[in-house]
Amino acid sequence: MIWKKCLLKAREKIGEDALKNSIYEWKTVCETRARYTPWTDEQIALDERNVTRNEQRFIIPIPYCRFPGCQMAVIDGIEQEIKQVIDLSPRWTAIQVEVHKK
Repeated sequence: MIWKKCLLKAREKIGEDALKNSIYEWKTVCETRARYTPWTDEQIALDERNVTRNEQRFIIPIPYCRFPGCQMAVIDGIEQEIKQVIDLSPRWTAIQVEVHKK
C-alpha cells in the first residue's frame, strides 16, 4: 500500500470587500495520509458515465464520525475538490474527489 500525504482544507470567511462580498481563504483543518482506491467493476458498469474517468477515490484513516468538515484535499501537492464523503466505519472514511486542472 502506498500512503500519500494529504491535507484536508476548508473555506473560512476572513472578511468582506468594499462591496460587502465575502472574502474566503483556504485553511488546513487536518494533516493526514490517504491511499488511492480503484473503482470496482460493479460501480463502473452501474454508472455508465464519465464520473469514473473524472473522479478518484481515496481512503483516509479517520473514522467517519471524526472526519472534519472540509471541501478540498491536497494529495501529492494537487488540489482536489471533495465531491462525496463515504462512511466506512469504524476505522476509515473514503473521499471521492475531482481534480481541478490548471
